[in-house]
Amino acid sequence: MKQSFLKFAGKKFIAAAFVSASLLFTSFESHATVKPNTIEILSGENTNIQFTGSTTDALLFKVHINNQKGDNFTITIKNRNGDVLFSKSFNDADFQKQFKVLKEDQPSDIYYFTITSNNKSLEDSYAISTTARTIDDVIINKL
Repeated sequence: MKQSFLKFAGKKFIAAAFVSASLLFTSFESHATVKPNTIEILSGENTNIQFTGSTTDALLFKVHINNQKGDNFTITIKNRNGDVLFSKSFNDADFQKQFKVLKEDQPSDIYYFTITSNNKSLEDSYAISTTARTIDDVIINKL
């Protein structure tokens, strides 16, 4: 009897943890520009980077670039130390892609997104700071 109760309580705990994590990421996403020490969403005139969510090992970003002339431009993503994590050239007129950036080992970090074109018509830089938080859910059941 006790073993089946523990299995039932364990399932409830996992479900509660999943719901709590979902709520955390939902509220984190909607208030990212308001709270200090969270991911900052910055928008340029022709460029826009949005935080769309995270997994246990990565951060997800949506990049939108309005490149009406179809100029060749380069997106470069660097970490805090200046190491290039990603760099590629594109020439899409209406660029919309999602990027998955693997998290570093530190609980807080900074990533730099740079968008530049050869003729300097596109030239924007973004600094994205992250902070990891742990939430402990504890449930006490009277037996």
